[in-house]
Amino acid sequence: MIFENLKIDIDHIPTLEQEDFESLREDYLYMRISSRILFLLFASGIGALFSLFAKLYFGYWLFPILGAVLLVIIYEPLAFKVKGYLLREHDVSYKTGLLFFRQTTVPFNRIQHCEYNQGLLGRLFDIASVKVFTAGGNTSDLSVRGLSKESAIKLRDHITKLSSAHE
Repeated sequence: MIFENLKIDIDHIPTLEQEDFESLREDYLYMRISSRILFLLFASGIGALFSLFAKLYFGYWLFPILGAVLLVIIYEPLAFKVKGYLLREHDVSYKTGLLFFRQTTVPFNRIQHCEYNQGLLGRLFDIASVKVFTAGGNTSDLSVRGLSKESAIKLRDHITKLSSAHE
């Protein structure tokens, strides 16, 4: 038996091109902005109560909250443009991140199961997600967020079908 371990030229490895990725629904952007602003409103309400009982000036809480709202309104649309998913013949990929870019690719032969999820705000905006669980643990799992309900169900069914074919 002859053992071979040939060198592979890095220039000939296929790449995931940016234009290949499917963009997410625009409603997902509005859902993310809404959820963060709701959280900041809740935090400002707690800050107002605290400053009322502690007899502090409310402006100490107001300016950081307004700054955070402004940051959310600027950051989320920029980060949304980076997000996307790609379904190929042997794997599924998801990319995200403006400051810290992350791209996860999961081959179908590593997938254990796949689930569809739609939260409370997701129902209001008709946004769902598909989570892919792998044999590699939590760090190799993949979650595709920002899909319509119908697209998420189709994607889950398709991934499940393809992963069972690769066993």
